[in-house]
Amino acid sequence: MKRASIRILHSAWEKLRREALGTSMDESVAFMTANYFETPDRIVFLCDSIVPARPGDYLKRGELHLEVSPLYISRVLNIAENKSYTAIMVHSHPFDDGKPQYSVTDDIGEARTSETISKCLERNPPVGSLLFGQNNATARAWTGLAKKHFPSDITVLNEKSYQRHCDLSPGNQYNRELVNRQTRALGDRTQDNIESLYVGIVGLGGTGSNVAEQLVRMGIQKLALVDHDTFEPSNWSRLYGSTLKDTAKNRLKVEIVASHLHDINPKVACNVIGKSVMSREVLHLLSGCDIIFSCLDRHAPRAVLNELSYQCFVPVIDVGVGLIKEQGGVLGGSIRATIIGPNLPCLFCQELVRPEMITTEHLSPEEYAARRAEGYASELEQHALSIISYTTMASSLGLMMFLEFISDTKSNTAPTLLFDLKNKDVIKLRPKIKSECVCKKRLGQGLRMPFSIAD
Repeated sequence: MKRASIRILHSAWEKLRREALGTSMDESVAFMTANYFETPDRIVFLCDSIVPARPGDYLKRGELHLEVSPLYISRVLNIAENKSYTAIMVHSHPFDDGKPQYSVTDDIGEARTSETISKCLERNPPVGSLLFGQNNATARAWTGLAKKHFPSDITVLNEKSYQRHCDLSPGNQYNRELVNRQTRALGDRTQDNIESLYVGIVGLGGTGSNVAEQLVRMGIQKLALVDHDTFEPSNWSRLYGSTLKDTAKNRLKVEIVASHLHDINPKVACNVIGKSVMSREVLHLLSGCDIIFSCLDRHAPRAVLNELSYQCFVPVIDVGVGLIKEQGGVLGGSIRATIIGPNLPCLFCQELVRPEMITTEHLSPEEYAARRAEGYASELEQHALSIISYTTMASSLGLMMFLEFISDTKSNTAPTLLFDLKNKDVIKLRPKIKSECVCKKRLGQGLRMPFSIAD
């Protein structure tokens, strides 16, 4: 069944909640305009601006029923139409202390209103709905003209937290005996969050394959796995799930990892994508993910994931290892995990992705050799040093960041954690968002803005 996802920034969420709940026990209403896009199995709403109701916009208002003026809906439509956006209907059940449920009256009213909105806007878009109780919220989406609705999860994004409202049906719950100690450590709510997430992993080498295995053992039930590289004998020492038999086969890394994950849990759903993340088709598929792990060593593919994160409100955890063999055979370098997304500095802000390296990566071998000889091209590492202990440590660092981000606890974790391999120090980096950075210009643009270097 198709689902929807409503993604909203924390500041807008808090303001919307105040508008919806009001100061009395009467039901209140508001609208939001929202960018939107569709993936094969999901409709995604990216919340933009709140259109609050004025006192004169209510025709009837009480504890159990309300009606609003057509002029109010017309005002909402004008704002949405100017941006080619859709609308999200918002109202409250202030009497409800638990998980609010839509009433039959809500069903009738929203069917009529969503049809009106969809008819009046270009392309007859889907229409979202949010229902607030005192302590929780519920959401759904309407296909406007068809007068049909389907469930929606809600993701509230802050720079240090990931608040999620999602109904996890009993049939989709993990066997809690399998994750008993983990659930006792993290709590039921965080475990529910884990089990409801759709996680993307881009790059299924030493780091990405371990991220995938740990996520499945934590309870993740749906994964998008992206890697177009073929398995090579040198990958065997690091790639989780690979065997010596694979060295004689011409298999994609992503196929080996997916097969391994199904051996761990036959019920895990893996969307196996044996293509480059530089493809617009692949980026479109990844836009439906709730969180993405970037396990890549090149700058260009990390740059497009950086754009996707801010355009589609998808947090990305970028992990990496850089080993250096120093004089005397001592191993130095660093292991890093960085989280990016709305309200956080991006990979360009932190200079973890550099434009000159993207340019160099796109040179032909002949052009690269010529520019290197002239001193105009940065050096590319063709066969970087790598050891399974360090790639596993990088994946674990990223996963610890992931668990802290989705849990209920207030975190003081920096956007970037760096482990100095020589001195064995953990360094917390807290860079600022650059005023003219790409992450500000692309925020909430969805799939309407093309990715700058995608094929």
